Amino acid sequence: MALTIRSLTGPEELLSFDHARALAFGHPLRRSIKPGPTMELDRMHLALEGGHVVGTAAAASFTVSLPGGSTTPCAGIRWVSTLPTHRRRGVLSALVRHQLDDFRKRGEAVAVLWASQAAVYTRYGFGLATTSVDTNVTPRAPFLPVIAYDPVHYADTSDLTGLLGPIYRRAQQTRPGLLSRSEGWWQHLTADPETRWVIHQDANGIEGYLAYQPEPEGWTDSGPSQRLHVVELISTTPRAEASLWRFALDLDLTSTITAKRRPTDDALPWMLADVRHARHEHRDGMWLRIIDLPAALTARTLSTVPEAALRIQVADATCPWNDGTWSLGTGTCTRTTAAPDVSLDTADLASCYLGAESLTALAHAGRVVQHTSGGIARLATMLGTDRAPWAVTWF
Repeated sequence: MALTIRSLTGPEELLSFDHARALAFGHPLRRSIKPGPTMELDRMHLALEGGHVVGTAAAASFTVSLPGGSTTPCAGIRWVSTLPTHRRRGVLSALVRHQLDDFRKRGEAVAVLWASQAAVYTRYGFGLATTSVDTNVTPRAPFLPVIAYDPVHYADTSDLTGLLGPIYRRAQQTRPGLLSRSEGWWQHLTADPETRWVIHQDANGIEGYLAYQPEPEGWTDSGPSQRLHVVELISTTPRAEASLWRFALDLDLTSTITAKRRPTDDALPWMLADVRHARHEHRDGMWLRIIDLPAALTARTLSTVPEAALRIQVADATCPWNDGTWSLGTGTCTRTTAAPDVSLDTADLASCYLGAESLTALAHAGRVVQHTSGGIARLATMLGTDRAPWAVTWF
């Protein structure tokens, strides 16, 4: 039967959407579901075969922070599923292509996602744009003597959105990869009653916040114990960051401290007197897809632009409007018929879009081809950034 893809007609179809997703991921089937603060019904799609739901996909409207402090419209892909009875029949491909066309019409230069199966999305031009670091820290681990920190206090939970939003937006200006947060997203993120919120405040105002969750372990031979989960730690100054970490490390009755989705250039290990008190596990983070190549590359700052424009040949079978050779200059990205300096796949360009730290490794892996001497080094410099890209918002 022919496959039809359309948006939800209203909240009454949420349950059909949710059932299909639950069957695909092995989740419990709910009997009812209400619209949530992060749902955008016109961006939630059903794949139907013979009137039956066989797949789902949705998107959230964001902007993503870029090197240089700018942002660009960004679609956050979520809730993609195919019924187990309909896998390998082109349902996922049809949903992805439908979404990419929709994103382009909306003027979204890039799309991002957290991949349940990473290998699936490379086929559609997604590249690994951030690395996620899970950190385990020894409780009460001492800082180096030169690290200065202050007391902190618990936040007033009556207006967490108004309190935390300005700090997060300031952090966005200095760190690529952070997604914007609407009022609905803040409502969603602050709704869990198990989360405690702590802020650092000085004469300049609030400079950082910590969200954490305690997980009781019961009584041990030495008394009560708990695991501490650092949900999020955002700061705009080094002193605020040190102060919030010091609070987390010194919480009483804590046996284990874990912090997930930290940046690769996290300052914490460099604060510690012994770096072995912080143990790291690296995993793939947020994946990115370039929807509109010239719009995406002109939206971000190119660190150093050579006098002569650099020409890159990009292969993009899924979004053919990106396929071809492009000339990069100061604030420009235009098509050219001249010979390229560098050739690469759109997924590999996406991996370097928020920062080029992976470009040399991609070249050594044979995934980036250099046609002109020094071409890869020039591209790495142009796409470079002072701070590693970081994705912390799970969607």
